Amino acid sequence: MDELAPLKQRAKSYPVMVGLLLATVIAGASVPAPAGVLKELYAQYKARLESLASAKAPDEAVYQIFSYNAFTLLALSAPFLGPLFAAYAAFSLGLTVKAVAYVEAKSALALALSLLAAPSTWLYMLSYAIALTESTWLTAAVLQRRAPALELMLALLVLAAALSLLSATLDVSLAALSSRAAP
Repeated sequence: MDELAPLKQRAKSYPVMVGLLLATVIAGASVPAPAGVLKELYAQYKARLESLASAKAPDEAVYQIFSYNAFTLLALSAPFLGPLFAAYAAFSLGLTVKAVAYVEAKSALALALSLLAAPSTWLYMLSYAIALTESTWLTAAVLQRRAPALELMLALLVLAAALSLLSATLDVSLAALSSRAAP
């Protein structure tokens, strides 16, 4: 059972990392921002949605979402800089929620709650938490001048990528179902 000890230690960090990511998203949605910035973020958001909607097949949309998130996972797992990338990504998500709420005249709280109600959001958060935890463990290993457990790190990053792929597939599937259900 001792071979699972490093994994158990890392797993204890996941709820903390998810909490930090959620707090940063909330901070992004709460910070005052100029109307011009919010309109520009909304335009970028709509362009991204149109890009996904124009995908010829569902698997193309899944690929687009997954490739973006795979690059994000790589950035989050970088030693020393991973937490900075995570803060930027989470804060930007919160600011985008605020931009959508501002332009579409909706409640930012309602949008944030609907985001949190989606199962894919929690899969993304867990995959990001895994990558962020690996960043902190790798940083600690470098600072302590010891060899990092690369096998475990790579296995957990593959797990994070698999969760991200599952989440992207779920996003596209739910979007397809909701578009068919809409009159």
